[in-house]
Amino acid sequence: MNITAEKVKEAGRCYVQLLGMNNQYQACLKGIKRYKRAAYKIGQILARWFPSVFVISGVVFVIALCRIIYLYPIEPPDPKYVLLNELLKPVGISLISMSVFCFPIALFWGGKSAKKDLTKAIGLRDEIKKRMDNLVQEKKEIISIIPEQYRYPLAAKYFVEVLENGRADSLKEAMNLYEEQLHRWKMESKMDRMLKNQQTESTALWTYILTDSFFR
Repeated sequence: MNITAEKVKEAGRCYVQLLGMNNQYQACLKGIKRYKRAAYKIGQILARWFPSVFVISGVVFVIALCRIIYLYPIEPPDPKYVLLNELLKPVGISLISMSVFCFPIALFWGGKSAKKDLTKAIGLRDEIKKRMDNLVQEKKEIISIIPEQYRYPLAAKYFVEVLENGRADSLKEAMNLYEEQLHRWKMESKMDRMLKNQQTESTALWTYILTDSFFR
């Protein structure tokens, strides 16, 4: 294959797409692990149970308080008795009864929500994996023109630059120039973090592609 700057540029675009999809894929895997945990399911249940119980109990409290104010516009004859029997008891009974009544509903609703989140994450993971596989199969020839260790956007962009401006006449020359530039960047401690992040992402991505898709 005649390796031109345009082909290298297209390969770079493929790497950007694949790295982006791989990041989404890894996020889905983390989400799936989270949604499978018992703590997440319990959290979904409690998030629906506590608010409903306390909202209903708060409404009962307000109604009971308004009733006391209506019945006793002046100070009641026995404030302690009124407070206990006409305010605290109704609120306490409603709190207990609503806790018992709302828990099965929260259990069903929270469990269903957790299952829905898990199903959605699994579906998204499978969709992203399918898109990655399709892209790899469709662009296999373009992707393979650059050696695996250089399959990340920064390297591809540099290759395009030196090929387009005539500093290199072949991909091999472009790679040699890139290695020299890498050495300068590292010596100057510039772009080191960006480079390490992209190289790490690239290693994870191409390990996945080579083991799962590339040699199908």
